[in-house]
Amino acid sequence: MKFKDLKMSKGHLKLRERFIFLFTLAILCPVDGFLNQSEGQKFLRAYCNTLGYTNINIFLPNSGDAGPISAGVLRSLWKSGIRSLSVRKLDHMSLSENESDLLSSGLNVGFVEHPRDLEFFTNVSDQSVIRDYPWLLFGNISKVMESMDDPYLILDNQVTFAILNNATMSVELKEVYNVAVDLPPKIQSLGKWTSVGQMNIVKTSWVHRRSNLTGLHLRCTTLDQPPFLYLSMPDKDLNVEITGGYAGDVWHTLQDSYSCRQPPDGLWGSPSNGVWNGLVNELLNNNADVVVTSLDNSNARVRVIDFLIGLEEIGYQLVVRRPGLMERTWTSFTSELVPSSWIATIAFALLIPPFLCFCSHFSPQETEKISLKDAYICTVGAFSVQGSWLEVRSISTRIIFITIFLTTLLVYAHYTSALVSMLTVASTTTQITSLQNLLQNGMYSFGFEREISIQSYFENSQGGLFHDVWKELVRDPSNLPATSIEGITRVLEEKYVFMIEENLYRTEFSGVCGAVMIPGKYFIQQTGFAVQKGSPLLKIFNNQLMRMIDGGIFSRLWKAWQPPPPLCTSESVVALNIQQLFTAFLLLVFGLILAVIFLPCERLHWNMVGRDKAFGKSSVGPGNMNPDTPSPSNHFYSHNADAKSNSSPVLEINPSRTVLGISININNSNFW
Repeated sequence: MKFKDLKMSKGHLKLRERFIFLFTLAILCPVDGFLNQSEGQKFLRAYCNTLGYTNINIFLPNSGDAGPISAGVLRSLWKSGIRSLSVRKLDHMSLSENESDLLSSGLNVGFVEHPRDLEFFTNVSDQSVIRDYPWLLFGNISKVMESMDDPYLILDNQVTFAILNNATMSVELKEVYNVAVDLPPKIQSLGKWTSVGQMNIVKTSWVHRRSNLTGLHLRCTTLDQPPFLYLSMPDKDLNVEITGGYAGDVWHTLQDSYSCRQPPDGLWGSPSNGVWNGLVNELLNNNADVVVTSLDNSNARVRVIDFLIGLEEIGYQLVVRRPGLMERTWTSFTSELVPSSWIATIAFALLIPPFLCFCSHFSPQETEKISLKDAYICTVGAFSVQGSWLEVRSISTRIIFITIFLTTLLVYAHYTSALVSMLTVASTTTQITSLQNLLQNGMYSFGFEREISIQSYFENSQGGLFHDVWKELVRDPSNLPATSIEGITRVLEEKYVFMIEENLYRTEFSGVCGAVMIPGKYFIQQTGFAVQKGSPLLKIFNNQLMRMIDGGIFSRLWKAWQPPPPLCTSESVVALNIQQLFTAFLLLVFGLILAVIFLPCERLHWNMVGRDKAFGKSSVGPGNMNPDTPSPSNHFYSHNADAKSNSSPVLEINPSRTVLGISININNSNFW
């Protein structure tokens, strides 16, 4: 029961649709016209089937001169597979305001018998009606245009004209377009339909059919951007000629009739308080039709202009001053070892001498007991690659002794090799390796050329690395250099990091040997030409650019315009000067100053303590002398022995002797 009810409801719906359709026919259907003929009906069915249209809007002019459509025509179209069919009056004044009545995926059918019928489609203000929606207009377009003054159909219109040949009962298909407002319309054939049912029609897009822009003179705006573009010197009106470059060769392939000028402010284009400047402003104010240079495809620019297929993928890199021997004035003699290695070396020099002293005192084989002072002197001598006056006999002491010299040999070998390499060969490593490292370093300022696309990324970022770099290192747009030359100059003269497009740097500044570009790219994006928003030139140029890419023209032109490699060849050995040796001389001077400081301290200590100790050791009587203690020679007496006799030695007392550089007079009686 439910299935039957459902079947009946569907039947009622279909019957209702037919009733509404027949009611519409009774109101709108006329008795006469081209489509009332069987040939007209066959042609429209063949046209829709060939191009795949299943939805049709038929617009009848208010005048009715075109010949209304009979119910039989609509019934024939309905039975031929058309899913949606509507008939309505064409209101020239309101259709552009109600584009919902049009079909973007179907076919809109109209009639052109008088100039006033065509004026609606040639009205520039309603160009979106014929640009975004396909049209088939019945009427002799050539005859109608003869009675019009300067008819204009935009370059990217989707209008096809069907012209009936009564003699042969065939239909010719043509298209009409104007390359520019001031140029006459071009009429070219698209195909033909014969009464036997044969349909020959070009199915390619209008982009491929209308690529011939002969007679079109374009206005371009540009800026010099090697290696993409090279320009002549501008005249008083800022007019320039494109003399070469990668983008210049591409542009000459696309268009040969043009005139170019630079923007008055010389900027690339960025928004400031909602107002654009530079190249973008020239397009927005209709002062130019196309931007011919390497304009970066940024998100902000895409909202107001249209970009063509990118000519090349570019990125921005950091440029810093090339590192050299001058960069390490204070650390020339300390950077050879890392801090942990310095700590280990100092700890070794402090801890190993006590072991040497301990082994020499307690080893029974040692005849010479090494004092702690001599042990430290021996260690310092080892670090200075000097020999030793010590004579060690025991195995334990020899092990300590060999350990000192082998350890110092290893440290010395590494230190001297690194020192010689650093002082004589220029280093290629830089202190700055990335934006994050630049922000953490805190010793450098940062910038890029003013009013380029990446400025908006830094200035408008709400957080993260770019926001921090802008707030801490740039702070204000006025701190940015006006030109790339100014930026590179600041790199060479200050602690400054400059961000620049990689190809521009290689072309313009590869000979600047004092600067170096750090690996790592930022803001990788496409760059190329741009046109006004909605310009029909976009699809035509893109189609030609795709052909050039497929033919390998892009890659060949890019290689041809690449700059030669830089000639910055550094010498294999760099002569040392006082600035590289400054740290070493500073340590030597410090040692001299330290010696001068200790000299009065030593004299004061001698006068207060040292003289008494030295005199006490020297004034030793016969009764106080140890028989095993050898007599001092030539200090207070001379020991003359008769080698030929066995008599006792005679002591000859010298009344005047010198002790540690101080003259002392001693009488015989007082001495003993």
